[in-house]
Amino acid sequence: FGGAKGRTDVPKIVDWYMDGKINIDDLITHTMALDEINSAFDLMHEGKSIRSVVTF
Repeated sequence: FGGAKGRTDVPKIVDWYMDGKINIDDLITHTMALDEINSAFDLMHEGKSIRSVVTF
């Protein structure tokens, strides 16, 4: 979270996202299944991923 305070800042950031004030979607470069977790780490280590979302 960097310098964000989870209890107070995260709800505010979620509201900003829901209101269209900030765009987070473009930061997600990959969506991968849990069985592809090693590939997600490989992409991260190779610098080919900004943010991967792992689904299960």
